[in-house]
Amino acid sequence: MLQLFVDMMERVGFLIALAFAFSRSRWMRSYMSYQGARTYQWRFLVFFSAYAILATYSGVTVSDYSYRPAPWIGEVAPTAAIANARTVGVVIAGLLGGVKSGFIVGAIAGLHRYSLGGFVAVACMIAPMLQGVLAGLCRNAFKKRFRKVSSVQLAFVVGFLAEALQMILILALAKPWGEAVNLVSLIGLPQTLANSVGVALYFVLYNTMEREEARIGAEHAHQALQIADMTMPLWRLEFDKAVAGIAKVLHGEMKAVGAFFSKDGEAWIAEGRKTKYWSDLLIRVPHRPPIGHFRLYYEREQDDNPSRRRMLASLAELLSQQYAFVESERQTQLLADAEIRSLQAQMNPHFLFNVLNTVKSFIRTKPEEARQMVMHLSKFLRKNMSHGNERLVTIRDEYELVMSYLSLIKSRLGDQMEFYADIEERLLERSIPPFTIQPLVENAIVHGIKNKPGIGIIRLTVKEEQEDGGRLRTRITVEDNGVGLEAAELQSQEEHTGMALRNIEQRLSYHYGGDHPLDIQSTPGEGTIIKFWVR
Repeated sequence: MLQLFVDMMERVGFLIALAFAFSRSRWMRSYMSYQGARTYQWRFLVFFSAYAILATYSGVTVSDYSYRPAPWIGEVAPTAAIANARTVGVVIAGLLGGVKSGFIVGAIAGLHRYSLGGFVAVACMIAPMLQGVLAGLCRNAFKKRFRKVSSVQLAFVVGFLAEALQMILILALAKPWGEAVNLVSLIGLPQTLANSVGVALYFVLYNTMEREEARIGAEHAHQALQIADMTMPLWRLEFDKAVAGIAKVLHGEMKAVGAFFSKDGEAWIAEGRKTKYWSDLLIRVPHRPPIGHFRLYYEREQDDNPSRRRMLASLAELLSQQYAFVESERQTQLLADAEIRSLQAQMNPHFLFNVLNTVKSFIRTKPEEARQMVMHLSKFLRKNMSHGNERLVTIRDEYELVMSYLSLIKSRLGDQMEFYADIEERLLERSIPPFTIQPLVENAIVHGIKNKPGIGIIRLTVKEEQEDGGRLRTRITVEDNGVGLEAAELQSQEEHTGMALRNIEQRLSYHYGGDHPLDIQSTPGEGTIIKFWVR
């Protein structure tokens, strides 16, 4: 019996040594630990099924109340059995993967054992299935009840119980019963102890793997934070310069042979060269289309392990958060600039002089209109201030700001200007960035119809239309029949009534995407049409 125990430990040692050799390969580790995803679950099942089958083949043949060591078992005589370490693979699969994984590995190992024959074939077919289920059930139950007990000690206990279960099944199912008793009395204790030790030793190895993965994960986390620390200031540059700088950082820190940034399917920034091995870092902000992605190219295929996947996902998330944070700051500043410029434009001495002068002239001749102008001026200034505190306002609010402004302007221009609005009622509650429609209407007056002989006409249209992909979006159009401008002259014009068109474009781009969200069409002598779309 002692010699059998020694021989069994040799078999178990061979399996553990094999597992240790596999554990040195980062690629094989994805087969040796349960990782949840279906692809890796099947890898796990294949590995431990093969592990259990190998344990069967590497066992020792037992017959005539004795055993005969052999390097490989191919077939079992009807009166013989096998002392083996199959239980090690089945129990580990159940402890790591749960009931389902334990049962599947046990079923494969059991069917394989049945195919070899022997008078205990039926018992040895059923036993691995029950062992896998038992280990899966013990996976959480033992840990909850014995929290202070190490996983190695628990693994030994579960391995012992699983082997004891197999011996009971042999006694219950094997025929003749006398032969079964003799077999169990010979292999029961050595095989139970050896396999229990084998399961425990595997968990010693597994814990070592876990600590090493934790160390690698910490290194990856440190690397991701270091890269994030280097890239944060870069996002404050212009977008092209920012992604070029970040690509350079990723190229160096990630030890890649190439780093490219792509947007809308086109490569914008290139650093290094391309290969057939690459990893992606997607840059996106919630509730917005993806900004783009960095693609890192490597000389050879990289390890696809959980730690590296988590690091890449975390790095992509950090870069996305950095972009969102810096853009949020930029938008806040743009909105503040928009408010200041708008207030400066509306409250400049020339504007106030014209309004107050008109009020003064109306006080005697048209007192009611003078009172109305003061009320509109108050409402207009109040709207300007309240909009400055908001990221988004409704189209209704922006339309009211337009009407307050037009009420002041029309008092001076009189019949020289006509304004028409075509707005679908249900779209009035749609949100848009503040100071978008009113400055465009003001631009139409100051640069369009003011210098036009005859009646100037301004049209504001808000309609819903369908994109090519089937999604609905809202089109907002400001149109005038003024003097118009050459397209190049219009685009190069730095400011429109105190607010830069680029300021409006940047805020629209931030919320809705696109590089040039304002569609500007202007024809000399015919007028100007400016459109933009919101979702």
